[in-house]
Amino acid sequence: MVAILAACGGRPKPLPPSVDVRAEIEQAEKAERARRHDLAKIHYERAVAGAKDPASISYARREYALTLISWGEFPQATQHLEVALGAKPDDAASWHDLGMLRHKQGNDDGAIQALEKARDLAPRDVRPLKTLAALRWKTGDKAGATAAYRRMLELDLPDRVREKVEWALRELAKP
Repeated sequence: MVAILAACGGRPKPLPPSVDVRAEIEQAEKAERARRHDLAKIHYERAVAGAKDPASISYARREYALTLISWGEFPQATQHLEVALGAKPDDAASWHDLGMLRHKQGNDDGAIQALEKARDLAPRDVRPLKTLAALRWKTGDKAGATAAYRRMLELDLPDRVREKVEWALRELAKP
């Protein structure tokens, strides 16, 4: 089947996460909405333990990581995102979130690497470019920030965002 799709120029549709993993995540989210963090944790951990295929591993780990972020458990969230990316390395959103987490934990080099990966995987997505530009500017890399902001101008941006990008470029051009 894959050979037929490849010959026709199509891609096989990725498989969804398993039913069991999705059910555990749903239960975890329900518990989270009820502010039952202890119960949510149990369901997330069951989802992670039951995830055997790449789609399920990526989904369970990413969902748990996003909740861990909301709980302020950044090192654990980072670990789960890294495992999720091992299962699904083309997930630009997870690379972006990993970049944000690495920055939050003081690992700006790792953050920039993750954000560059997100940018490369989703070149039309403004989020990794915006985050990368701001981080490069903050770390003193004016040339890198300028390049990221210029690349943003190639995208279809709302007027307000475009104005902010142009302002940033003017500021970066000052000596």
